[in-house]
Amino acid sequence: MLPRPVVVSFRGAVLAALCALLPWSGFAATPPATPSAPAPAASARFTFAAVGCMPYGRLPGSQEGFARVIAEINRHRPAFSVHLGDIFGGEEDATDALYLKRRAEFDTFSTALVYTPGDNEWTDAHRSGHEPQERLAFLRRTFFADERSRGAQPLDLVTQRRDPAFAAYVENARWSRGGVIFATLHLVGSANNHQPKFPGAVEEWRAREAANVAWLRAVFAEATRTAAPGVAFFFQANAVSANGGPTHDPGFTAVLAALETEARAFGKPVLLVHADEHRYRLEPGIRLRRDADPVPNVTRLETFGAGDFHAVLVTVDPASPRVFLAGPLLVPGNPLPTIPAPAPPAKKM
Repeated sequence: MLPRPVVVSFRGAVLAALCALLPWSGFAATPPATPSAPAPAASARFTFAAVGCMPYGRLPGSQEGFARVIAEINRHRPAFSVHLGDIFGGEEDATDALYLKRRAEFDTFSTALVYTPGDNEWTDAHRSGHEPQERLAFLRRTFFADERSRGAQPLDLVTQRRDPAFAAYVENARWSRGGVIFATLHLVGSANNHQPKFPGAVEEWRAREAANVAWLRAVFAEATRTAAPGVAFFFQANAVSANGGPTHDPGFTAVLAALETEARAFGKPVLLVHADEHRYRLEPGIRLRRDADPVPNVTRLETFGAGDFHAVLVTVDPASPRVFLAGPLLVPGNPLPTIPAPAPPAKKM
């Protein structure tokens, strides 16, 4: 359970968050919308949007709020958008029809929409009487039938299905723009399905953990081979706790250890974009292992979610040494979110 948030001035919190990013680059966090702009050159700046943990059908106004999020993202016309999972609430009935409804909504994004699953879609499906791994199989058939994103202008993707050892993990995808590498990792809440009380859960987690580690290493290998200026990963779970420390959950340990090793060796900016706790958060230089030093080139960005119907917008400048500049994308017509004050630094003993 999160501590009770301390409400601060939204404008002040946003300005503070953006100021924290100023060392990255001097360009604007939220560029003006350019609905008729020509396709950029390979090294030109571009933007992407990310959303997660919405719409939750049992929350009042959820469907309307999500529609406004899509409309605002479409107004900005990012190069692509990513939905970070939890496409419905954990207490909703995970029926075939609900998955198909969300897939149709994804196709209303005016550019490309890449999707990575959350725990509500399958690990928590037992809450509504479904078998989690059966729901995962349906999810894969419904959203990941081929190597294409959703959206009106879908992207061609490279997915893990090309690796015979991990061909089942069709949801793990990568793509590039301006030389920057982007990739999804299937990391979900509910302990990443490391749940011994549910038959078969730990076995599923162990197999997917091996796939995720292999995919993460393959992404960094591609980034090194192509001399990519930066790498961004997208996943649903909050695998990193507040103040840039690792969680106490063994479901993420191996992936975080591999991420630290690869990110340190890569040496260039690495952005982790995730959902799960439903609050905007931006933390550069996070720690990925207990008692380890922070990794200065790794930044975590968390999206809004649940009742806060807003997104994040990231400007990518492949020519800048900082590569990524992130900020909130506030949606007109949706209530302003409450941003908790940053936790105070730990006292030295």
